[in-house]
Amino acid sequence: MRDNFLRVVGAASLLALAAGTAQAQNRASFSEVPEDAWFSFAPVSPAMDCASIGGLALDEVTFLKATAIDDGDAPTFCRVEGIIRPEIKFEIALPNTWNRRLYMFGNGGYAGRDLSSPQRVANRDAAVKNGFMSVQQNTGHDDRTDPLGTFANGNLEKLVDYSHRAVHVTVNTAKALAEVYYSDRPSYSYWDGCSTGGRQGLMSAQRYPTDFDGIVAGAPVLEFNNTQLWNVYNAQQLLKGPLSYDQLPVLAEAVMGKCDAADGLEDGLIADPRQCNFDPATDLPRCEGEAGGTCFTDDQIAAVQGIHEGVMVDGEQVYPGVQWGVDGIDTNGNSGWKAWMVTEEGQSRQLAYGETYVQNIALLPKRGTDIDWRTFDIPANFGDVQMARDLLDANQPDLSEFERQGGRMITYFGWSDPALNPMMGVNYYEDVRETMGAERTSEFYRLFMAPGMFHCRAGYGPDRFDAMVPLIKWVETGEAPEQIVARQVKDGETLRSRPLCPYPQVAMYSGEGDETEATSFECALPE
Repeated sequence: MRDNFLRVVGAASLLALAAGTAQAQNRASFSEVPEDAWFSFAPVSPAMDCASIGGLALDEVTFLKATAIDDGDAPTFCRVEGIIRPEIKFEIALPNTWNRRLYMFGNGGYAGRDLSSPQRVANRDAAVKNGFMSVQQNTGHDDRTDPLGTFANGNLEKLVDYSHRAVHVTVNTAKALAEVYYSDRPSYSYWDGCSTGGRQGLMSAQRYPTDFDGIVAGAPVLEFNNTQLWNVYNAQQLLKGPLSYDQLPVLAEAVMGKCDAADGLEDGLIADPRQCNFDPATDLPRCEGEAGGTCFTDDQIAAVQGIHEGVMVDGEQVYPGVQWGVDGIDTNGNSGWKAWMVTEEGQSRQLAYGETYVQNIALLPKRGTDIDWRTFDIPANFGDVQMARDLLDANQPDLSEFERQGGRMITYFGWSDPALNPMMGVNYYEDVRETMGAERTSEFYRLFMAPGMFHCRAGYGPDRFDAMVPLIKWVETGEAPEQIVARQVKDGETLRSRPLCPYPQVAMYSGEGDETEATSFECALPE
């Protein structure tokens, strides 16, 4: 029984943009936890041979293949591959000793990645090693033939699968397969994803509230459509005055110098960028003539200001601007703006996502592959995006059915996320609190904001933390997470740790102890 306790489950998922393809993939990690942290279940063994699965008939599944994996390098399990109509590829890994829990991990970017990529295989093997049934899918298209958003051009069926259907039909296929293979259904089902994976988690809670008992939704791109318009908007602003890589550390130093102490502690972190009153017009060094590495021209200052102001339509902000602090420098010397917004060669990552969106998705049911992002009129087309919003946005604040089913959810966001605006997470959580009540919301859903963290992970603040273990404890024992300790690590050494607090609480320095230690902070409402 000792070896069959649930030992672990994956921490924060990471959206890592693949170089050259502007595609993304989730990464989940697994960590040891004390044995007394969990309820134990009697382990379950297969009730049939792995090879027999290929002959099963499952709803909507047009192809099914099963292979027993026991090569000494990977955990022993039955690998099931299949296709759900029309083109949803899935993989389900069934461990020989099952802890009666299902773990499904999400996708990144426009998805479509190979399910056998090294990182996805690592996710699967780590889950199976610890007794979980592992589930994944590709959202219904292949990025090798349909890169980025091109799969959606004129194909609403694939867009629906990408939006929400693929996750739903795959997890229910997995549950049905478990009932046949083990003669038992999962006692608990968990979702873990970041970015697109975060949106998938929220979409499940909103549209299919019985699919998962627990959901970790990191940095969810819940306002998918406005985010893509924002990507194009930021690129259009930088046409006014393109920035160089040399200028980014200057911007970061100016912002940090103005705002670091706003939270009461000078520690190289901006606890909440909404407290920052940085003004590019007065706080950035101006060039007397041409642009230089240590100064900014009037056009460049206007571009920085426009990016911070956000997307405006008819004089109103319809999407927040880039937060101050996103410009910060990580432990490798890179600004959050680098590659995501500012690039000295090729497309920025934001623009790659935004351009494919306006050409293939924004004006549904129209096609617009000849659209030039430089001249795309966001205010004029803002209202024409409604069909895509109805399909892809995951911003419905009434989660009462998910709550009624006993669901629990944790979302997290880096305050310095350069890929997705962290105010999406804050604004959505506030909407849920307003709709369902603050106290009621905190009993089943909590948001954790990470100062200095970039997209899903990395940055210049503590970014290594485990959200899944606290979630499982919450689901299975009723113990809600009062804080999640995050660490900042470089070259294997912990530089500092800090508690992440359930919003709207923040980590407050106690006034005593090492400022790099989480134990010197406590979660409290800001003054």
